[in-house]
Amino acid sequence: MFSYSVAHDMRAPLRAMEGFAHILLEDFGENLPAEAKGHIAYITSAAVRLDMLIQDVLTYTTVLHSEMNVSVVDLDMLVRQVIQTYPQLHVGDVRIEIEGLLPKTLGHPAAISQCISNVLTNAVKFVTPGTTPRVKIRAEELHSFVRVWVEDNGIGIDSKDHKRIFGMFERVSNKYEGTGIGLAIVRKSIERLRGHVGVESSLDKGSKFWLEFRRIK
Repeated sequence: MFSYSVAHDMRAPLRAMEGFAHILLEDFGENLPAEAKGHIAYITSAAVRLDMLIQDVLTYTTVLHSEMNVSVVDLDMLVRQVIQTYPQLHVGDVRIEIEGLLPKTLGHPAAISQCISNVLTNAVKFVTPGTTPRVKIRAEELHSFVRVWVEDNGIGIDSKDHKRIFGMFERVSNKYEGTGIGLAIVRKSIERLRGHVGVESSLDKGSKFWLEFRRIK
């Protein structure tokens, strides 16, 4: 847990940097030249990005070491709660459709919520400028697993990158903000739940992410 402690302690000085930068602009902004204001804005932006990275590292570390007591999870209710409570999924004219009633499965509610929210956030984020995000969620039962599909109309992913994007610090595209840890968290969480994850996609043709959770016998 050493890395967790270090990452956690790093957030305090980052918040201090961001706070003092805001104070400089609020208290002395009128006397600062435009170039100085630009430098302060860059400091603030960099601190925010690094804080997001640390938060994702903390989440990944928690996924690695926390206990995951498995219980019956109502996927339909859980997915709808994620959609309702995540502000990122309500920006602009985003449309998220759930096809039919999602089944119950075996898993860890918090871990599954994290997986669903990460995949959905990516689905509405990685779209061509000017394109309205459209996402469809559906599920099918396959022998010992429930497979949840998240289909989007985004920028797509080259076939050679399908495995790479589930690694640490690997990003779908450098043109979009992100830490490159979200899908690594998804992969590790689902592995710990003894499930599977993958993607079907090609450039400019959207993506179909699938997440498999254990089926109730």
